[in-house]
Amino acid sequence: MKKIIPVRTAITALAGCVIGLTTLFAFANSDAPEGQMPPSFEQMDANGDKQLSLDEVKGPLADDFDRFDKNGDGYLSQDELPPPPGQGERPQ
Repeated sequence: MKKIIPVRTAITALAGCVIGLTTLFAFANSDAPEGQMPPSFEQMDANGDKQLSLDEVKGPLADDFDRFDKNGDGYLSQDELPPPPGQGERPQ
């Protein structure tokens, strides 16, 4: 005799798959976990000199360091930093 899977069980299993795949794609398409903020100026300023050298920055900030270094002194001041993605202007 053939066993028939109850409709409720099939729907529950399908819903679980959809939720799992949605979560997987959400994490795969994000650069950082939701709610995680980029590091603050103070966190990046490893030596505490109130300016950032190329050695102290990573990622896109390091990739475009010369473009952000408006006065060409080889350091980024807090005024030269772009605002974090999606946050408008950087607080002073």
